[in-house]
Amino acid sequence: MTKIFTRNSLTSVTALAASLLLSGCLSMAPNNERPQASIEQSFGQNADAQHAAFSLEAWQEFFPDPNARIMIEEALESNTDLRIAIARMAEVEGRYQIQRENLFPSISGEISQARTKNSANVFTVPGVDSIQDVYSAKVGLMSYELDLFGRVRSLNDAALAQYLSSAEAARSVKLSVIAQTANAYYSWISASRSLNLANKTLKSREDSLGLIQKRLDTGIASELDLAQAQASLATVKAQKAQFERAHAAAKSALELLIGKPLSTVDFNTEQLSMTEMALELPDSISSEVLLSRPDVLSAEQSLYAANANIGAARAAFFPSISLTGDYGYSSTEFDTLFDSESKTWSFIPSIRIPIFNNGLQANLDIAEAQQQRLIAEYEKAVQQAFSEVYQLMANRSTYGGELEANRSLVKAQSKRLTLAEAKYKAGLASYLEVLNAQQDQFTAEQALLETERAQLANIISLYKALGGGDKVVSYEPRKDADSTDTETPSLGDNG
Repeated sequence: MTKIFTRNSLTSVTALAASLLLSGCLSMAPNNERPQASIEQSFGQNADAQHAAFSLEAWQEFFPDPNARIMIEEALESNTDLRIAIARMAEVEGRYQIQRENLFPSISGEISQARTKNSANVFTVPGVDSIQDVYSAKVGLMSYELDLFGRVRSLNDAALAQYLSSAEAARSVKLSVIAQTANAYYSWISASRSLNLANKTLKSREDSLGLIQKRLDTGIASELDLAQAQASLATVKAQKAQFERAHAAAKSALELLIGKPLSTVDFNTEQLSMTEMALELPDSISSEVLLSRPDVLSAEQSLYAANANIGAARAAFFPSISLTGDYGYSSTEFDTLFDSESKTWSFIPSIRIPIFNNGLQANLDIAEAQQQRLIAEYEKAVQQAFSEVYQLMANRSTYGGELEANRSLVKAQSKRLTLAEAKYKAGLASYLEVLNAQQDQFTAEQALLETERAQLANIISLYKALGGGDKVVSYEPRKDADSTDTETPSLGDNG
């Protein structure tokens, strides 16, 4: 016999449901606790120094060079990797919004008309047309689950954590675009400087060859001197061709990042320099700075999503209560649709009890396995971040000495070349000594350029490794910004 709910019984169920909603639901998810990675407490050369907090905010404050900021802005506007990451984040946000709606009752309204042709062999009431119209207007409660054991809440928490993880992933891509664009820009300038050096050296070799030819014509130089000068000129021409390829490759890489030709970008071509970055580090930095890196935060949120999935999988073992109902009007005549006699309602509470369902245990096993995997991935992310920052900071501490040594070497080689040329002109040395001095000076100057470029690349990578800063602010460049390059590189015919 079917049991009919009376008004009193329906009132009791409604009161019970309301009390459960007001009291909140039980959560079966594990507590969100950040795993402890086995790393040192600080970075830096001075282990006895007090750990200092360190953070970066606006990327414009880190890059004082206006041209570099222009390139980065162009890249952030058009870079395809960043657009993909932002679109992916929007997808996850949409799924979170859909899942969040399950926390609240879904109410819908419906107005309908149904026309039915009844069988003459079945519907035989005299005087009643076999074609019947039914009009209805209802407001209904869609199947709403009372979240007694936190299943719906856990699924919502998982969707939120996945969205936050995707947001951090997008921020990580943004920081990568900033760092890659800055590195590409300074690589292009460095390639331009190397090409300028090759052009200057080529001009010097051509002048030397002309001088040797004149000395040979007057009987002062030998055929050997001429052959050595010609070989030296050919060597520099080959090196110049290599620098031209490197310059073209650097330009192409930069244009790929900014998404347009350099010729269409409005920047100051008269002020191209290897500008120092605005990053001042204390002697010792707490390793907690790594916890704000977007990749680490993304791994953390993914772990929290796994915890929530465990809660949902555990709650699935318990009964679930769903409520469905509607209230409205129904009539065979539209004129009487909203009369009091046309009122209609239904209320259908249901309880689903799992009895034999091996899939529930399998889902829980999967969720717990994912949690263990994500714990390991989080620990790995922190350890990799620490290793990256530690190495970059160690490199940073050595570049100053290397730069000073290379500058001294360039001065010494320049003096050596001057003395060798003077001795050759005085007949006290062979031209081979001059050639060796010229080549060593060229090598020393190129090494200095490469060290300056490597120092900038290291500091830009350190900016990203420390968590970077992706806020956008209005920023005016420092008027006293120092530059490691006083020479403005020529762009050449193709920029």
